[in-house]
Amino acid sequence: MNFALLWHFVRQDFADRYSGVALGRGWLLLTPMLQILIFVIIFGGLIGPRLPGTQTGTYGYGIYLVSGILPWTAFASTISRMTTVFYDKRAILSKIPLSLSLVAVHIAVVEGITLVCTLGLFTLLSLVLSVPLSAGLLALPLLIVCQQLMAFSLGLIGAILMVFLRDVREIVGVVTMLWFWMVPIVYTIDSVPHFMQAMQTFNPAWWFVREYHQIFVYGNVPDMGHVLLLLGGSVLMAGVMMWLLSHSEHQIRDAI
Repeated sequence: MNFALLWHFVRQDFADRYSGVALGRGWLLLTPMLQILIFVIIFGGLIGPRLPGTQTGTYGYGIYLVSGILPWTAFASTISRMTTVFYDKRAILSKIPLSLSLVAVHIAVVEGITLVCTLGLFTLLSLVLSVPLSAGLLALPLLIVCQQLMAFSLGLIGAILMVFLRDVREIVGVVTMLWFWMVPIVYTIDSVPHFMQAMQTFNPAWWFVREYHQIFVYGNVPDMGHVLLLLGGSVLMAGVMMWLLSHSEHQIRDAI
């Protein structure tokens, strides 16, 4: 992989996102910081329910909410943005014989960097609110890599399908919207019927959201068995994606 070119795409992505804005990349931190404050202080401290068995005190629900929403946002944004990546980059792909996966992977990297920044802000706010920090924070890099690998694989499968069926973009939007409500982010897993709890075994998003909750809400170290399951599922999905890409690359280049 050409890492210099990958880094160029990453930098260009951030530059394009904040082009012409006075504060520039400052919005990368300002917007999520405001969202975190609203969720933690308003929903958690004022109107949110209390969560028993946690170490987060008054702001327990806000911490629970944010520690699920931040990784989910990176995951869903990666999938939705990657679904259109071949059309967004078709001007480049039609002129330069670049690797299709290289053109797409920068999105997963950008969203991963954004997640690292927002989790850093969230951790600082937790310290300010006197929420004890867990040694599980050391597992965050592995957790982020696993979830972004899963998102990259799913997103690239969506991008391949969209070349042949334009409706895939809208389908992905609907699926991710519904998927959000199928993951215990706004609600706790023990507050839903048993059949919904059982369904989470087959829900890849719950595999990583659960571990973020364990780190930030309950002060635990992630279950390495669960993390390895997430890693294995991500690698398997990446294998499926690469097989699809290798068998459809010529058709993709002809179509775009």
